[in-house]
Amino acid sequence: MAKNEKTTLFNSVFSWSIKDILNRDLYKQKIKTIPEKFRSVDEYVQCFVPHLLEETRTELFSSFKSLSRSSVFKIRSIEKRAKESSGSSSASLLHDITLMAVDNTAKYQPKCGDLIALTKVRPSRIDDLNPLLLASVFKVDGELKISVHSSRPIPYLSEYPLSFGVFLMTLTTNTRIWNALHNEDAKSTLIQSVLQGNTHATEQCFCFVNDFEGSDRVLDIIRSNKLNSSQEAAILGCLETKNCSHKNSVKLIWGPPGTGKTKTVATLFALLNLKCKTVVCAPTNTAVVEVASRLLALFKETSSSEHATYGLGNIILSGNRDRMGIDKNDVLLDVFLDERIDKLGNLFLPSSGWKQKLELLTRFLEDTESAYNDYVDKCEEEEQEDIVSFGEFVRQVFNGFSEELEIYMVDLYTHLPNCFISYEDVKKMMAVRKSFQRVRYFLEENAYRVEFKTGSFKFDCFERMIRDDCLQALSVLPKFLEIPELVEREDIRKFCIQNAHIIFCTASAAAEMKATGTIELLVVDEAAQLKECKSVAALQLPGLRHAVLIGDELQLPAMVQNEICENAKFGRSLFERLVLLGHNKHLLNVQYRMHPSISRFPNKEFYGGRIKDAANVQESIYQKRFLGGNMFGSFSFINVGRGKEEFGDGHSPKNMVEVAVISEIISNLYKVSSERRMKMSVGVVSPYKGQVRAIQDRTNNKYTSFSGQLFSLNVWSVDGFQGGEEDVIIISTVRSNGNGKVGLLNNRQRANVALTRARHCLWVVGNETTLSLSGSIWAKLISESRTRGCLFDAADEKSLSDAMNDALLEDVSSSFGSLSIRNGLGRRNAW
Repeated sequence: MAKNEKTTLFNSVFSWSIKDILNRDLYKQKIKTIPEKFRSVDEYVQCFVPHLLEETRTELFSSFKSLSRSSVFKIRSIEKRAKESSGSSSASLLHDITLMAVDNTAKYQPKCGDLIALTKVRPSRIDDLNPLLLASVFKVDGELKISVHSSRPIPYLSEYPLSFGVFLMTLTTNTRIWNALHNEDAKSTLIQSVLQGNTHATEQCFCFVNDFEGSDRVLDIIRSNKLNSSQEAAILGCLETKNCSHKNSVKLIWGPPGTGKTKTVATLFALLNLKCKTVVCAPTNTAVVEVASRLLALFKETSSSEHATYGLGNIILSGNRDRMGIDKNDVLLDVFLDERIDKLGNLFLPSSGWKQKLELLTRFLEDTESAYNDYVDKCEEEEQEDIVSFGEFVRQVFNGFSEELEIYMVDLYTHLPNCFISYEDVKKMMAVRKSFQRVRYFLEENAYRVEFKTGSFKFDCFERMIRDDCLQALSVLPKFLEIPELVEREDIRKFCIQNAHIIFCTASAAAEMKATGTIELLVVDEAAQLKECKSVAALQLPGLRHAVLIGDELQLPAMVQNEICENAKFGRSLFERLVLLGHNKHLLNVQYRMHPSISRFPNKEFYGGRIKDAANVQESIYQKRFLGGNMFGSFSFINVGRGKEEFGDGHSPKNMVEVAVISEIISNLYKVSSERRMKMSVGVVSPYKGQVRAIQDRTNNKYTSFSGQLFSLNVWSVDGFQGGEEDVIIISTVRSNGNGKVGLLNNRQRANVALTRARHCLWVVGNETTLSLSGSIWAKLISESRTRGCLFDAADEKSLSDAMNDALLEDVSSSFGSLSIRNGLGRRNAW
């Protein structure tokens, strides 16, 4: 890389003019097809840089085109920062911005990493941004103050009034990728093992032995989770990889749709018991949350109900709370890093931490009489008349102190790593909590009694209970928890990360885990959906020697916005490239999602018939439950030959006759669900955004009242539905022409995703003739549908035929109306 190359991504972005951002050819000459093999680490990391810049420019260009719909905040004031605090070399470009308060819950709240434009007027077109003034948010202080790094100085703020900040894009992920690609330490990482083909494919490894530490526990976990033999082999293969000491390695686990990829990853928490430091990544926040949730559920299933959260201190979920969708009551808060930092910060506050609460309660119990006398004296000094009795005072104070201390103890054994709090320590805490319960019960029964006073039998019983039970249990607590001093937030963060055994984060965020110490294993879920450049940060984790990638390259890869970058293989994953180089991949070969009549075609077409159907999907009860009284079988093609494809805004086609047919089918399913009180989830997918919008408009939230109860409906693009599943899936293919042109349908990976989302019913709606002439996989699906007797004509079913006729009449009426208007205008112009 040239020495004068920009060293930060936002400096490169800041150097662009509006003309540059609108220039589709800005990096065209620099973008080369990403090769399958690389001669050096330098060649590897540098090859992605032009593509990353072009993708960033494309996203920024896209935001320019939709300025009128962009999120905006109003500026109250802008001040130059007194000190440099963002790592910038130019303090004159740093500013603090105070936002104007708005009574609107949907207002835009800037976040760190956001790229914004600062403007004098609320922009509705690109000219409103001229002259272009960009800013990157590097600090957020509450809801109304942010700190930014601007693209150029703002010399006289009073003479250059700025009124608005406009959100353009988030630079966080791209910045992380950029920094990873420019990391000088990359040569000493696992990256070297992915440059060429699998040179160790035929080597036999003798590092793995059956009596490894914790093997019995791991095998128990595998059996308890009822994994099939291919999943068991995958888990044991990961352990073998982890124990290999003589070579670096990348292991591939091939997980076709419904074969339990996420469950397999979650079961890897067995590595937690082996004290194997593991980072688990996924392409998106949603995917990370999914696999972390599965692990958490699995963890709690095998934990004692009495202290189910003990051991979670070894697990961390790192990320942005808003983007991960974690709310205040989410079970994931038990492992969420920011929440853990807050909890531990409160626990170890010098003035009001758990030890201070413990000392206060202990002193109170040792001399309740003095505490009560002090209370009475204070009340008399303040001339208070409502002085409570001695018993009520003791009950109130004890309940307050003990309940707070109980919360602190739960937080301690939930958020501290196991190496700082043993199981024996937790049992002592359980003894304290039980002692608290006994004292509360006694006070509840006796505190209001007149005879509960010094010298009485009841008070003597209370004293003995406190002395022989509660104080004795409390006395053991300060003798452990030898942990470092945790005061500053960054110190707590490092403490948590360094002592965790399993860390969940997005692949691009793995760069922030460099303070973890040596990582033994990297596991990447949904690896085939991860751009290879995003893998680079994770592959640079300190000390990393082994990685396990779990994915399916036959499904859709990561989305690429720029067509030139897409053609240059920028969206290709490391998983797919290694497959192309001949790396072995372990197949998960049992699918648990689809009825056999649904899985039959994609299994044969994409996976060579190697996938078995699990027993749970073969039971005929599902067919009876979902198909009784319906017009189609588990798998059907529904011919809508009378439909017409139309190209509207954005050149995305739609087919209103198909929309009408699908709407009628949904209506019938809704009736079945309502009449039989049967829970049913329905998904409608199409490769075309125009059709997705048309179906959404037609259904128009008709079924939301039952959503989450009996009937639910989701309408998505195929690309947006990858990883999802529903009871019933309806595919709208849209294209209807005489020459077999099918556009996006030609993509085999997109077809694979669409055909593998359904659990019980898959109905494909389209034009039989068009698809048959396409020469694509859809022509094969038509042929198989005919052979299996699963091809139906919508015109043969009255309700669908009526729906088609109505749609055709609406189309004719609309066309006639347009023609009349045009003719009328013509006549007026003639006059």
